[in-house]
Amino acid sequence: HPSQGVSLGDNVTLRCHLPRLAAWVWLYQEGGWLYKKRKEKEQDTTEFFFPSTLWEHAGRYRCQYRVSWSEEVSVESDPVELVLTDVRYPPSSISLH
Repeated sequence: HPSQGVSLGDNVTLRCHLPRLAAWVWLYQEGGWLYKKRKEKEQDTTEFFFPSTLWEHAGRYRCQYRVSWSEEVSVESDPVELVLTDVRYPPSSISLH
């Protein structure tokens, strides 16, 4: 689910849903890390698992793929945002009076 909050330290799986079978799948974190997976057999979904999330895992992610018989790469997917919260320090609130 886009922009879903996750507690710091939780396990998270980001799943890329592909419109065709792909041999290579990339997961990009905007301004951060690049993760890639080569699929032994072409599949239409790929999962990227983050055990025990850290602050640096928070951010916007996009998927991209390539089929085995082509050097061309797909356009990037729409983004999903991973929002992390620390249950030890819940956010404060603010109001106007």
